[in-house]
Amino acid sequence: MFDFKVIKHLSNLLAIRNKMLLGNKSSFFQGMFLGIFVSISIPVLGQPITISSQFSFAVDPNFNSVIQTTRPSTSQNNLAVRTISTPDNNDDSQPSYKHLTTSDSISKYFEKIHQEALLRGHSYSRLGELCKKYGARLSGSDQTERAIEWAVQMLKSYDFDSVYQQPVMVPRWERGENSNLSIHSPLMGLIFKESKVISFGSKQFGIVDSIEPQKLQKMINSYRFQHSPASEYECNGYMQWLLTEQFKNEKDLKNAIKQNTFPGEISALGGSVSGNIEGKIVCVNSKNQLDSLGKLGVLKNKIVVLNRPFEEDFIQTFKSYGSCVNQRVNGADWCASYGVKGVLVRSMSNACDMHAHTGVTYYSDPKNAIPIAAIPTALADALNFLNIIDTDLSVRFQLNCKTLEDRLSSNVLAETKGGIYPNKIIVFGGHFDSWDEGEGAHDDGAGCMHAFEALRILKTIGYQPKHTLRCAFWINEENGLKGALKYAELCQEKGEIHSAAIESDRGGFTPRGFGIDSSMFTQTQKYSAIWDKYLLDHWEIGGGGADIGPLKKKDPNTVLVSFIPDSQRYFDVHHAKTDVFENVNKRELELGAAALACMIVVLDQEME
Repeated sequence: MFDFKVIKHLSNLLAIRNKMLLGNKSSFFQGMFLGIFVSISIPVLGQPITISSQFSFAVDPNFNSVIQTTRPSTSQNNLAVRTISTPDNNDDSQPSYKHLTTSDSISKYFEKIHQEALLRGHSYSRLGELCKKYGARLSGSDQTERAIEWAVQMLKSYDFDSVYQQPVMVPRWERGENSNLSIHSPLMGLIFKESKVISFGSKQFGIVDSIEPQKLQKMINSYRFQHSPASEYECNGYMQWLLTEQFKNEKDLKNAIKQNTFPGEISALGGSVSGNIEGKIVCVNSKNQLDSLGKLGVLKNKIVVLNRPFEEDFIQTFKSYGSCVNQRVNGADWCASYGVKGVLVRSMSNACDMHAHTGVTYYSDPKNAIPIAAIPTALADALNFLNIIDTDLSVRFQLNCKTLEDRLSSNVLAETKGGIYPNKIIVFGGHFDSWDEGEGAHDDGAGCMHAFEALRILKTIGYQPKHTLRCAFWINEENGLKGALKYAELCQEKGEIHSAAIESDRGGFTPRGFGIDSSMFTQTQKYSAIWDKYLLDHWEIGGGGADIGPLKKKDPNTVLVSFIPDSQRYFDVHHAKTDVFENVNKRELELGAAALACMIVVLDQEME
């Protein structure tokens, strides 16, 4: 029933605002003006009128029409007024939520989506909740299972048509106690011995007079960045890390100098075996160089440093990653056949810093498995240089990894049923698991929040999909892909048809565009002018992703789409301790969720 008291109460509250906007010139609106501060749905003649927080409305006393008022950007003293007739069930001129046949219709939804994401978004706060309450989410861990319980309850709180779990058995690998790396270098001992320790200061770190170690770092930088006119600014480097973060007091420094042994940062690769390894090192920059030295017997009983850096001339950093990640994934196998004792891998990052980036590694023959760990890029540069000038250089590292029995976990799914093709599914999501260092904020908490937020936004703005929309949090992408494989298997068993699958697994940075299978590329480009308005102008023919790839194998007709955000900073934090909530930008994350929701609308409208 229409409640006049509600209108009267709201009009009293907003009387001051009316006068500011209208002065004394408009008696029509007085007492009946609903302001921008409220959001309420009121039935009028059997039809709901929603008063949104983005707009101001007035109601005609005859209740034959609703007047929507907006403030034009060109004037702060005038109102632009537009009259919209009360909806008629038989009026075909009304916009259809199921059939958006024009670019104008699509454009209006794009606008609504972005307004909801940027003004009332949930993605950022939910990501903070996930990262700060549950942290890292390594498959099979108790911490991950608690996070999954949170995800289920969180999704249920939004009253989607259904929220459910798919049981999945996942591998369980644990890092064990903290790994450690020590570098034995008489040359470094001599250099640090020449430094004068004046004061460690009130903050308990930092050598004030450290001229000689700084000179050594400059030499390391000059060797690594040979084309730089001022290489000392390219990277603070390993020496700076020792001076500012490791030697907390004079005793620590004196002990390091006495033993000619200095600490280093290290991170066991996921799946590595344990071991306590010590020996001379050999640095190699390519697989060909490794094979040449291996055939000569130079690598036997040595520790190999696989030191191929990112190729910086690739604009897309994922191409740089792809060009050298095989040394991390297969490096232990490569080296074991040449009698190598252990492997250290340059972190997969184009940043020069002292953060080790972990990641998965595999063994083709577990009987010949050798320990393998990642080291920071700055440390890899230092070892590469020191190995040239210090003939007595050696390293020792210890890993305490273990592999346990598989554990039952689950994918988490949420759905809005389609009105025309309920049996045809558009799935979109990211992987819920992460590595055990950092908080998995960008990789791939952001992707999961993109997907959840897209589903929430479309529900909130009243979009009625033709296809069933399914948000997916896949488990175990990082070290097994068991969640995606089980998802595709169960879909095939149920006879489900996936019209499209979208993956977000490239971080929560500024959205740039999408990669999409050629079969749908032309249809999405019909709206290029609208995409451009939202700066989504990077398009690639061919979509895909680790978690949606198995679907394509089961059903070649599934259109794959990959979300493409800006990639320049992604590998600064990828698989590292720095992948934390604080390093996610709120607005960038929200724009990513909006972009995903827009793509879902286009696919839903263009596909049958």
